[in-house]
Amino acid sequence: MPKYRKPILTGKVVEVLKAIIEGQCQEMSINNLALEIMPDNLHLFVGAKPTVTPFKITHKVKCNTSIQLRRCFPDLKYLGYKHFGKGFDNFWARGYYCGSAVHVSQEQVKRYIQEQQGKDAFKYDIYGCPTELKKQLKI
Repeated sequence: MPKYRKPILTGKVVEVLKAIIEGQCQEMSINNLALEIMPDNLHLFVGAKPTVTPFKITHKVKCNTSIQLRRCFPDLKYLGYKHFGKGFDNFWARGYYCGSAVHVSQEQVKRYIQEQQGKDAFKYDIYGCPTELKKQLKI
């Protein structure tokens, strides 16, 4: 796991994150076909009109989830500062992967996303996770 990724997407954070993403999908009129959340990343498979760009979807989801999760879980607000110093305030990494599922079936993509859930997902320790966050999530 890269040093900047922390396994904080667990417990109640996952529940809130799913609700936020589902709301964003409804707001943008896109279909949330599959969503799998691992402790340090997520996979989202959506169906959208060609007029809605992958960048727009990614930007809105990352921006809004970052803001809303930090409001719900105050310890996440300063997580970047505690681990990487002042000036590092990114909840999500800058990059993302976007692919088109034109030549594969929806079921193949869903199966791939579900298979990722089991791969090394729970081998991580909550290293460096603030005590208050651990208490909130009961971990």
